[in-house]
Parts: sequence; C-alpha cells; structure tokens
Amino acid sequence: MDSSRESGNAPPYWLAPFVHVSLCDRHAVLMDERRNCYVAVQPAEGLAGWVAGWPAGGTGAAAPQGAPPAILAQLLEQGALVSDRRAGSPARPVEIAQPCRSLLEFDFEEHPAPHGRDFRRMAWAWTIARAALQFRSMHWVLERMRARRAGRESSEAQFDWTHAQALVGRFVYLRPLFYTARGACLLDSLTLLLFLQAHGLYPEWVFGVRTAPFHAHCWVQLGPVVFNDLPDHVRQYSAILRI
Repeated sequence: MDSSRESGNAPPYWLAPFVHVSLCDRHAVLMDERRNCYVAVQPAEGLAGWVAGWPAGGTGAAAPQGAPPAILAQLLEQGALVSDRRAGSPARPVEIAQPCRSLLEFDFEEHPAPHGRDFRRMAWAWTIARAALQFRSMHWVLERMRARRAGRESSEAQFDWTHAQALVGRFVYLRPLFYTARGACLLDSLTLLLFLQAHGLYPEWVFGVRTAPFHAHCWVQLGPVVFNDLPDHVRQYSAILRI
C-alpha cells in the first residue's frame, strides 16, 4: 500500500463502482458484487478519512490521520477501493422506503386461477433465473437486471398495484410446481422479477444485511410495499443495494 496516503494532503479513496456499503449496528458492511462476498468493518467509522464519504460522526471527508487500518490494505488488494474519484463513488449507504405492507398479505382461501400464459411465463422466468444463478457471476446477473430495468422505473403512483397483486397471487400459487422459496431468496426474487417484467411491471430488487450473526437477504420491493416477503422480516436488514 502506498504510504503516501498517510499524508494529510492525500485525497481519500473511493468505493469501486461494484462495491456497496451499509451501516448495520456497530459495523459497516461492504458488498462486493464482482467477488460475490461481504466484508465487515468494525467499528463502523474505521475507514473515516480514508474513504470518501465514510461516516465518522461528521462528513467523513477529513484527511487520513495516523497509520492506515489493516482492513484498508485488504480492500485495496481486492480492488474494492480506487484512488481515482472518476472511477469510484463515495461510501453512501442506499436508502429505501420503510417496508410497511406486503402483497402476500391477502386472502388465499380462493385460489387464483392462473392462465396458461402465466404457467409459461413462470416456467420461462424460473428457467432463466436458475440458469443465470448457476452458470453466471452475481455481477453479471445484477448488470443484466440493471439493463432490463433501465428506463422502466415506476413510481408508486404510476404502478399498477391491482395487476401486481393479482400476478403475485398467481406466482405464489404456481411456485411450488417449480421450487420451494425457503432459503432461496435469490432464486425467488429473480424469478419473481422476471415473471413481473414479462407482464410489464418493474419493481426493485433490494439486498440487505444484518449482523450478530451476519446474514444477507434479498427481496422485491417498490416504495414501502414488499412483494415476496413480510415487512417485519425485511425490516431486520439494512439495505445495501437496490436495482
């Protein structure tokens, strides 16, 4: 590592564009989508002054002070940090609306009646999602979903919630024919996103983390509405990425 970074005049480092940060309890957690891994920094302010925007009880923009923390060398070696601000971004945690409603919270006593095209689109979505997660990198999957959603962002006011609720009902009814959602948040969320996109709806894919013990999770959400989970559950996680 370049020892000149200890100089008070040295510029800070920046997060690489494929790295995301979240504040979670006493930790700052970094998600590296290219390496498909997470790194925890404790205390949360441990990289203050070394990484632009890093929380430090202030702006985190102060010049580095003292010897660099050991975690800094690790992140530099992994390529998670860059020294060129044009190639990186500040360490700003992502913000999402507080989840308070779920499309799963409605009566299933009367089973929805999926159409034949629903089954075909479900089969297509599941096949694509399973193959992508099995044979492609996580970074590739996320980039593809960014591209699919580009220019199709939906505001809560414009979103067709009636159609979405009916589709989620059909999705949940068909899902056991293909897989179980238990412990399969990646597959479930990606399959649901593709299924909804096939019907012209583009909610967001949200990733979150929690510590003590560490666990990562993902779900589908738009505004305060969760599509394939319950608000009480996802509120246990701090958002780290949204697409």
